[in-house]
Amino acid sequence: TTEPPMSTTKIIEYIKTIDAPTLLVVIDRDGTLIKNNEFFGRNDSWMNELEFNKEIVNYLSYLQTKYKTTKVIVTNQAGVAQGLFTCQRVEEINKHIHSQLALKGITIDNWQYCPDADKAYTEAQKHKLTFDSQYVKEQTKRKPSPAMLYDALQQLNKDISSFTTVLVLGDREEDEGLAKNLKAKFMDVKGKGYEELIKGFS
Repeated sequence: TTEPPMSTTKIIEYIKTIDAPTLLVVIDRDGTLIKNNEFFGRNDSWMNELEFNKEIVNYLSYLQTKYKTTKVIVTNQAGVAQGLFTCQRVEEINKHIHSQLALKGITIDNWQYCPDADKAYTEAQKHKLTFDSQYVKEQTKRKPSPAMLYDALQQLNKDISSFTTVLVLGDREEDEGLAKNLKAKFMDVKGKGYEELIKGFS
């Protein structure tokens, strides 16, 4: 069977990106890509509760028209360590989000999550919270560590130095810390609309 012809719009977008600069977009999940922020996935009804941040979705679509983008999701998921949900649940959610974004023409190139909790943190919280010992580690890949992103780049066979620009989109200090560790540009997306995001980085 022959491939269907590309639409005129797709052809124009493709031509625009042939000589476009390369952009690595590192995206936080909860509170950034989706509005759900507190241990999303603890309820079996998560699919009905899922709410995309449309401003971010539109912004990612815009970036794709200006740059050769590589987009990676990196998300801390300590809810696994706390027994609120499983790794399987995190992966189910990621897969669902991935497919929904694909319908909007947005490709996420790699997904990374850290289910672990730092031992020092669990010790400090032991009177309030319980943790599954298999996910308590002396050292984790949690943001602001860049370890998850480096895992993603290794899987994609890419080097961070090959990108013209690295942009981190997030809503927390850990995301800003990740950007600092990567010597990347950080954009705090909290409360920002589409136009404001474009002004912040375009």
